[in-house]
Amino acid sequence: MILWIMVLLYVLTGACFITYLFWRRRPVVLIARGLFLASIAIHILLTLSLTGPAYRIPLASPVQAANMMVLLASLVFIFFAFRKQTAVLGAFFLPVAGVVLGMIAPRLQAGEGALPAMFHAWYPLHTVSVVAGEALFAVAFVVSVVYLFHEDIIRKGHLHWSAASLPPLKLLDRILSACLGAGFVAITAGMLFGALWASSLGVDLSQIAMKISAGAAMWLVFAFSLHQRFAIRWSGRRTALITIAGFLLMIILFVGVNLAYPGAHGAGLTR
Repeated sequence: MILWIMVLLYVLTGACFITYLFWRRRPVVLIARGLFLASIAIHILLTLSLTGPAYRIPLASPVQAANMMVLLASLVFIFFAFRKQTAVLGAFFLPVAGVVLGMIAPRLQAGEGALPAMFHAWYPLHTVSVVAGEALFAVAFVVSVVYLFHEDIIRKGHLHWSAASLPPLKLLDRILSACLGAGFVAITAGMLFGALWASSLGVDLSQIAMKISAGAAMWLVFAFSLHQRFAIRWSGRRTALITIAGFLLMIILFVGVNLAYPGAHGAGLTR
């Protein structure tokens, strides 16, 4: 029951922020912020309930990883929701978050089991770092979409439209840069922790080859984006487009690899 209450709250919060996007009234944003805090509070309680009696981080399955990614991204969006210039970003993030949680809800509490003891060394550091990086990339993706949307409004001269009062492009570009940089550091750390974890267990690289290839492909896309940004001063539209492409690639690889090779990572591995 608490799971579906959480999903409903996310959907209602998204609806409130969408209303605020077109009807800028203070009571609307205050209600949206209150619902957002309630959504996150229930989401945290639900996630804590998945830790089990040993209080282990609930990252034993792709579904739990997706849940954690949405939670961490939501925590980042708190900073945006309580700033006047960026509050409308919730209109683009929360509806999608609600849909994702609704899709994984039936399996989230299906009982994935705790991680075996051998996974409780480098593995938590690896999974938390990777999921945190993916959450930051999800935030960067949303900001990129808003950037392109706002730029299109300006280019077409539709400045009279109520949705045109989105965050300034320079502010969106700064947020995008910060999320990309922090996400890249987290993903890189996660890959290093993953290598240490596999080495400590003596895992055959053939067992995790697909995960390594997928992670490397995603890493290269975001590394290219950051390189172009700092080396030749790419910014704005170009960075947004690369970020969107990288995030979509990340989702495709995440879903594809876990469907095709469910035992390639986590509890499915053995010595």
